[in-house]
Amino acid sequence: MRTAFLTILACAFLVHSYAQEAAGQRKEGEVWFEPYKFAVDGKTVEGELGRLAVRENRAKPDSRLIEVAFVRLKSTAERPGFPVVYLDGGPGSSAISIARVPDYMRVFEKLREIGDVILLDQRGVGLSKPNLTRITPESLPPDIFGDKAKAQGEFTKRFKEGAEYFRSQGIDLSGYNTRESAHDVDDIRKALGVPKVNLVGFSYGTHLTFACLRYHSPNIHRAAVFGSEGPDHTEKLPSTSDEAVRRLAKIASADKEIGLKVPDLYVTLKRVMDRLAKEPAKVTVNDRRKNQPVELTINDYGLSFLIRMDLGDTNDLPIFPAWFYTMDNGDYSILARFAERRYNQFGGGAPIMSVMMDGASGATAARRRQIEREAKTSILSDAMNFPSFFVPGISEGTDLGDEFRGPVKTDVPTLFVSGDLDNNTQPFQAEEIRKTFKTSTHIIIGNAGHESTLVVPEVQHALVDFLNGKDVSDFKFSHPPLKFVQLPEPKKQ
Repeated sequence: MRTAFLTILACAFLVHSYAQEAAGQRKEGEVWFEPYKFAVDGKTVEGELGRLAVRENRAKPDSRLIEVAFVRLKSTAERPGFPVVYLDGGPGSSAISIARVPDYMRVFEKLREIGDVILLDQRGVGLSKPNLTRITPESLPPDIFGDKAKAQGEFTKRFKEGAEYFRSQGIDLSGYNTRESAHDVDDIRKALGVPKVNLVGFSYGTHLTFACLRYHSPNIHRAAVFGSEGPDHTEKLPSTSDEAVRRLAKIASADKEIGLKVPDLYVTLKRVMDRLAKEPAKVTVNDRRKNQPVELTINDYGLSFLIRMDLGDTNDLPIFPAWFYTMDNGDYSILARFAERRYNQFGGGAPIMSVMMDGASGATAARRRQIEREAKTSILSDAMNFPSFFVPGISEGTDLGDEFRGPVKTDVPTLFVSGDLDNNTQPFQAEEIRKTFKTSTHIIIGNAGHESTLVVPEVQHALVDFLNGKDVSDFKFSHPPLKFVQLPEPKKQ
């Protein structure tokens, strides 16, 4: 999804030439290992780095081999069950890299109670070869948040330059899609010599999990998905963001102090949007690439873009009322903080794997018509689907088609977990998807955003119980209510 994709820009790094990194003389299906260690929270976790040779594009018999990397953490169980394959989000996030974050390593340590844990760097990501992320040397233009057409042009330019660079290295970009990744997961299962695997997917990783269930259900024991992105959910409905802003406004109005000064946060934001459409804000931020100040222009489109980045994150939601209130009073100091963060993140590079994956998943014509209708009245318009991932001269012929985007029918027992404050993958999406699942359970975590479900210890216990075959339908958990940052006195501009 685009929110995660844009965050991945912050982690962009220069990759080596594909010619130096190819699978070489390896044979298709061959797997090899070497020792691998994580240093996390003052302790060492031992693992094995595995590499598997797979076809870059299975539709082409003469397709070259690439390497899919994963780390295997051995089970701590006395009698291990089926391995657990973890599929992270983005698309473009490295499961191996996030294992260095203590909260996530605790998740994986818990999952080792089930069986071996496989942390997969999906094709084009992290330690897999090739890695399709390329640094962009230029900073973003100062009107990146002030002119939507120019911003789309800038992103498209960077996507195209990155894609053409990788094509010049002999890489077949048409092989980087969710269907091929689903086949990679099953090829890992074959290489490990096990009849079935368990799947745990987060965010885009759920989109990949559903593809695995579509193509390889007989080889999957159980699946758990956190923040469901269904086969036709890659492109987002503007009404979901509209609902998220209204939901936040309702919560804020109940706050004793905030409710007095901002009785309707939605109306406040609408007023700010209307003003910025006529008179864009000017804010000065630090360009960290050049270590010098730059004045940014931010209009209503730019504000929508910045808001949607954090609208599903309960770490940032507490400051939203103060953010909207200060802007309504002509104070853009909080706006400048959000703009500086994203200006520096978005300027890092072009993660072509993300562009190709989401572009290939696409949307049905009916969904695109609905998006177009809803964008006309949504307070954030179509910000959730910006920028477009269609790259002229690159994207043609890569769409996976409506068969890929159709309902998934499976008898694999599946656990759906959603956060009730998650704007990126709202709970109703899980309900849509599970209608065609023979056996499923949906748990909704109270006061939880997109990032605050999987890392909860109580939820991890329920996850392990589910993978062990237990009924968790009665499980309930809620985070404490949002604690808002109190409203400051607006600063004079």
